[in-house]
Amino acid sequence: MGQTSGGVVEVVGASIAQKVTTAGAAAGFLGWLSQVNWVGLTGALVAIAGLLMNWYFQRRRDRREADESAARIQALRDQCGLEGRR
Repeated sequence: MGQTSGGVVEVVGASIAQKVTTAGAAAGFLGWLSQVNWVGLTGALVAIAGLLMNWYFQRRRDRREADESAARIQALRDQCGLEGRR
């Protein structure tokens, strides 16, 4: 998968994860208000699933940005002739 399509997948995944978390939290709150246990439990489980999805996509983004940063630093070192220096 190319760099552009991988970035799109991560943006879409993170957006969906945020919406899932919000919907789960809202369903849990409504379940709590209406005293319907299964709605509250389902909402809590959906919110937890959304949080896990957010964690996963954030971790992927952090890794990608760290790799990009290292590549930019190396390119600048090569450009300035600082191959062996730190």
